[in-house]
Amino acid sequence: MKWSPEGWEKNIERLVNQCADKVILELEEVIMARLREAGEVVIQGLFQDQSCPGIEVDNTCQVNKVCDFSRTDPTPFIDEEVLYAFGIIEVNQEGMIDLLGIEDRPCRIVENGNLGMLVCPVPRKEYTEESLHRYMEDMAWVESHARRHEEILLKVMEGRSVIPLPFCTIFTDEENIKRQLAQNAKEIQNDLQRLENHKEMHVKLFVNRKRLLEKLHEDLPYSGGESGGGYFQKRQWEKKIAEEMERVMDDYGETLYQDLNKIATEVILMDKAGVVAAEGQQVVFAVQHLISKERYGEWDKKLEEFDQAGDRLGFILEVSGPWPPYHFSRLTNEEETMGG
Repeated sequence: MKWSPEGWEKNIERLVNQCADKVILELEEVIMARLREAGEVVIQGLFQDQSCPGIEVDNTCQVNKVCDFSRTDPTPFIDEEVLYAFGIIEVNQEGMIDLLGIEDRPCRIVENGNLGMLVCPVPRKEYTEESLHRYMEDMAWVESHARRHEEILLKVMEGRSVIPLPFCTIFTDEENIKRQLAQNAKEIQNDLQRLENHKEMHVKLFVNRKRLLEKLHEDLPYSGGESGGGYFQKRQWEKKIAEEMERVMDDYGETLYQDLNKIATEVILMDKAGVVAAEGQQVVFAVQHLISKERYGEWDKKLEEFDQAGDRLGFILEVSGPWPPYHFSRLTNEEETMGG
């Protein structure tokens, strides 16, 4: 069947629109997953607190209303402001915090002894459970606010150790923060010491199966016949190529994984099933690393060496960071970490 020029144009336009919609949808899913990774629900109490009866809490207290944990009645306050928290730091005399936080509100430190929490005041009506759940559906709002959250943490980390708090961590008042700092002082000190001069890096390794297959065909060309017994010879050759393909992916992936683990202070191996790969690509591994400042150079060199060697085989490195060490704070993350 032949199509008219008009028919071709309409079909091409339809296919282009379908592809564009699919790409945009996938990009939105990836971006939103990354931004929401630090936490979508409003987190009112960071640590386990026995003074808030009737609410079950784990290592982080995720309840569905802004409440004052110093009171037995968790009824929401009607004050005009609450405190948006960025992270926990050790208070020192070397430098003051002069940063604009969320909504361009000035940041300050709520201190208790030698520990402090970096916060900024935000309008209560804009940071209720209902408001935040509504905002979380607004991609532009999430992107801009999550970006500011991360920028503030990275700036503070330039001069001191920080325990980063999840996106949209809200406290009702300073007294609640001070009590939480006092009750968990030992754990906080240990975490601050462990995370000092460390940042988080994410590494994903993919392979373009078509490019790898083409390379293996070049290195191991078929030399048998095409008819008669040649059919079985070709099937054996194809099986050999498939086995070699799996071996190359395993060997290259394991080598890079182990090399990076030796450099990293701590490692979290991610589930490959949750990693989005482009069409035609396969996930080899996805890892989160905690890297010390002293080993940044060694880290970059190892990645560059692998990229040069693996590119010809179709390996694709996706590296992001440095990030605040969200996944390696033992106060806010229950996942186990494995030493490198």
